[in-house]
Amino acid sequence: MSSQKILLDALLDEVAARPGAIVVFDLDDTLFSTGDRHLRILAEFAAVIETSDARSAGILRGIAREKLRYSIADTAKDHGLEEKLAKDLRDFWFARFFKNPYLLEDSIIPGGPEYASEVLVRGGRSFYMTGRDEGMREGTEASLLRHGFPEPDGKGATLVLKPRFDTPDFAFKNEALRAVGEMGTVAGSFENEPAHVNLFVERFPKGRHFLLETKHSGRPIAPHPSVHRIKDFRR
Repeated sequence: MSSQKILLDALLDEVAARPGAIVVFDLDDTLFSTGDRHLRILAEFAAVIETSDARSAGILRGIAREKLRYSIADTAKDHGLEEKLAKDLRDFWFARFFKNPYLLEDSIIPGGPEYASEVLVRGGRSFYMTGRDEGMREGTEASLLRHGFPEPDGKGATLVLKPRFDTPDFAFKNEALRAVGEMGTVAGSFENEPAHVNLFVERFPKGRHFLLETKHSGRPIAPHPSVHRIKDFRR
């Protein structure tokens, strides 16, 4: 039996022991992989510059999923794009990455839909708490349903989005956790950002908190020693 299975099962046992217990899931690079979203935007930008810069267009089309960085600017730099073109790509990316149609490009982190569903089976509640804003609700809900996650109906599962796009994710989650904590026992959480998972540890020290080893912003913050590291949700 893998250590990952033991850790994930232990949280489900905690949920079963506390009816109505809450498990909080981040979305981007936690339940969903954003790789395909990035690749679609890179392909679209390559098509735009094909006539004027076929070489750079070819480079962009050839970027492999495993070579994607958290920042599209870092991805461009790694592949030798000149500074002006990298800035144009960043602007092109920014105008699309947070739009509803592009959210449907995301794929799942393996085991995510089954695990979020199992929380409900065990008598708990799944809270999707994300840095996405209310303008992204339509695409987010459609993506959750498309991939078999529990429907965010406000009962078994709830979707918590930022009211404003320009609110920093950390500030939003810090405030949102106050409200979530008043709704019931938070048994655990899943995050890809060390700073955010540390926030959960601070707020709910008796819970089981997990860091997904996918991609994150790169800020030099170490996760709390009590945080469990996992690759995905497979058991």
